[in-house]
Amino acid sequence: MGDTRGYVICEYEKVREQFPNFKSVMDTLEANLIANAISEWDPLKYGGISPKAGEFGKTTVMPQLFNGLQAAYQPLITWLQWLNATGHQTIMTGAATGGTINEDYKIGMAGLAFLEKAIRISEIRMQIGDKKLPRINIEEAMAYNKPAIIFEDGYILDEETGFDLYAYVLTQGPVRIAPIGIQLNRVPNKLQVSDCGAAL
Repeated sequence: MGDTRGYVICEYEKVREQFPNFKSVMDTLEANLIANAISEWDPLKYGGISPKAGEFGKTTVMPQLFNGLQAAYQPLITWLQWLNATGHQTIMTGAATGGTINEDYKIGMAGLAFLEKAIRISEIRMQIGDKKLPRINIEEAMAYNKPAIIFEDGYILDEETGFDLYAYVLTQGPVRIAPIGIQLNRVPNKLQVSDCGAAL
């Protein structure tokens, strides 16, 4: 049976105004993600953005957990990519072997933000593990300045689970597509003491 969750397309900078349920979606997604991590990472406890010994931490979603189009699918340093071909293609995958999310990381994804004014994509489709989600036509997003797709229920991208974002690309050029959500880190020191932009 297919995924029947809905979504809203709105202005990224006005998500809270145009989708008033956004806070509820984020709160539920975060609670579910933390419960998932507590269950699987026992005996670690949740430590928020400043975890101590014996705790896992929380951050924004880091681009280094994803591979992009360039440099033979190396992990992204920023969300900026260059679309160098048109048509159907994979534009983002998990950065670990087989397009999976790296071990020791979990992502709660509430949506996707398109951070360039020029929207070069007409459709997207995601696959999380063996679950193929329906195609989403985003042509109406071209009327917005930096649009976002917000899911009415978020998705959990679990560690060692595959993630693929496919798109139908209309024109070549720069694109910034960033997941909206939170990331949990089993080994927070990897983020606290490493250089900005370093591989995770």
